[in-house]
Amino acid sequence: MQYLALVPYFIILAGVGLSYVGMLPAMKGWVLSALGVLSGLGLAVTAIFAGRSDLLWAAVFAVLPSMVAIPMVINDLRYPRINDVATNVEDPPAFVAALQAAPNTGRDMSFSEKNGPTIREAYPNVRPLILDEPLEQAFQRIETLTRIQPGWVITRRDANAFTLEGEATTSFFRFIDDFIIHVSEYEGKAWINMRSKSRDGLVDAGANASRIQTFFKQLDNSKANVPHVDG
Repeated sequence: MQYLALVPYFIILAGVGLSYVGMLPAMKGWVLSALGVLSGLGLAVTAIFAGRSDLLWAAVFAVLPSMVAIPMVINDLRYPRINDVATNVEDPPAFVAALQAAPNTGRDMSFSEKNGPTIREAYPNVRPLILDEPLEQAFQRIETLTRIQPGWVITRRDANAFTLEGEATTSFFRFIDDFIIHVSEYEGKAWINMRSKSRDGLVDAGANASRIQTFFKQLDNSKANVPHVDG
């Protein structure tokens, strides 16, 4: 039984590792790791009901992953049941390159109107970023910043439409989210809108909203370090 307490760890590591190297799809890797956590709970319950004091430490060791995972799950439940977030919910940027990605075949990539009120309530700070600079300069800075984001890859660049589209890959399970950034002019200023959508799952645990807010903060902070270029 003592050695069985190691099994949950092997299962969890297999789920993370196989997903990371691309041998398992991200969602299957996540499910495998979740099964590892549940197996630890099962082993712990079995050890306790066996009534053997020599198995106590094995039970504690087996249940440790669930003590980490359960609070994370509880925290994720605080977020709304959406996986598609946009700064402009009335007229969000439409994906083009993402429609050609094999994992998105047959998926509805349109933005659901039902997400609008939820985003406004749950993420009131997810709004368009307004910069007092020419569109060309703003677009150039956006592209530069996008290219240095860890795990981000640009899949479409349309300089005429001031639009960038790409994929963002997470660190562990290698989940891939699609994003699109569009710059438009309004009252002489650059208005930046961004949309981020998860490919897997119905809930994103706030990842898409966080991605937009973090990127906008970096973009806004980097403005002071870029000389003004007349359009």
